[in-house]
Amino acid sequence: MRWLRGPLALTACIAGVSSGSAQSPQSSPAPPPLPIVRLDGGALSTPAPSIAQSQSSAVPASFPVTQLDDAPRTALDGTPSVSLSIARPMPLGETLALLVSGTPLSLVLAEDVSGSFVGELKGMTMRQALEAVLFPRSLDYDVQGNLIRVFTRRPATRLFDINHVNVVRSWERGVRSAVAIPGTPASVNVASRVESDAVAELERGVAALLSSSGRVHIDRGAGLVQVTDFADRLDQIGIYLEAVQLRASRQVRIEARVIEITLKDPASPSVDWRAASAAAGGAIQVDPGAAGIRVTDFAALMRALGEQGTVRAIASPRIVAMNNEPAVMRVGSQQVYFQAASAIDASGRSGERTFTPATVLNGLTLTVTAQIAADGIVQLHVAPTYAAAGGTVKSPRGESVPSLSVAEADTTVRVQNGDTVVIAGMLHDRERVTQGSGMAGFFGAQTRDTVAAELVILLTPTVVTSGSAGSR
Repeated sequence: MRWLRGPLALTACIAGVSSGSAQSPQSSPAPPPLPIVRLDGGALSTPAPSIAQSQSSAVPASFPVTQLDDAPRTALDGTPSVSLSIARPMPLGETLALLVSGTPLSLVLAEDVSGSFVGELKGMTMRQALEAVLFPRSLDYDVQGNLIRVFTRRPATRLFDINHVNVVRSWERGVRSAVAIPGTPASVNVASRVESDAVAELERGVAALLSSSGRVHIDRGAGLVQVTDFADRLDQIGIYLEAVQLRASRQVRIEARVIEITLKDPASPSVDWRAASAAAGGAIQVDPGAAGIRVTDFAALMRALGEQGTVRAIASPRIVAMNNEPAVMRVGSQQVYFQAASAIDASGRSGERTFTPATVLNGLTLTVTAQIAADGIVQLHVAPTYAAAGGTVKSPRGESVPSLSVAEADTTVRVQNGDTVVIAGMLHDRERVTQGSGMAGFFGAQTRDTVAAELVILLTPTVVTSGSAGSR
């Protein structure tokens, strides 16, 4: 056998040497074609005539000729330079021996490894070639130094860390109005419900990646995922858990400003935002194609809105929330009232009346759920409810029940990181009390009139790094 220098290539001759070689005319008929095996970093090509002639004089026609690169490979990963073409079934052991021939790698096969290989591989690393040959036949391998051990695939157990708080969150909100008759559908009926169990979702995601013989167990308290399966499945599960952890750990800081503007002009239907933007100057940057606005100076914006009416700050909560986790902010006071009930005895007479305390919130309830994309786009589900006390109403039995003026909304919007979402147009009547004029005003007389007030909610989401509230 003659060793030739050149590109890494292992070539088995198809038949005998061509008629132009050094064979004698009386030689026996050429043997049947053998598989062609080539490890070549370049394109498939036919050996040069001079090389074939030099091979024919010293090597039998059916014996493979090996070409090796001067620099031996010392790792399974590297430049994709392995090409393998086998046209007829070749025993698996011989195929693997051809792959490692001429390299510093050694090969050992378990006794139960059997089978054959037919196929063509092009431009692969040694690792890719091994996996392409072994994995479809339920075989696996490991590497110890320069030794490759091939064996039948067997499950292994691997532990993965998960970083989730061991809680199950449940949240539900509904908006319902204009019910004319009990049992008939409402003209508006919006319901939002969240069941958040991150650990259970992880378990379902891992189970979907398991093979038929795989199993998974999650220790919620320790934050460990124990998975038993084949190595390739374990690698996929590791990638999945890492991706989930990366996305779930994204956080957003939500700054909310809730204000009420009592309009000066009774004929004005609502706040004129074009006039406010012009008055604020460079404090507001408006992009007609964007869902939000960029506010660089909120104080200037408040002064601009103050030119159209009296601005009253209702709440200014600020909270940091995890990705896809609802954040609930409530600001206000609880009004307490009592619900009366009477027990009916067997004779049908009313017994002793009981009074049960009940409460309603006089203030703001704001629920925000943020989904943070990899490109910084923030999708917000916003559900604000503002209730203001408007006196009391008496039931036919004489109990007093609070009367509330309510403004609420439920919407979903996508904005750029740092942009401000404006929720406006929620109008309600407010009684304005002013001091009387003249002598009557001197003695404390007051004038009461009804004016329009608009509730405005400004939401600014800012993506922050994990574990930090960030800085502006």
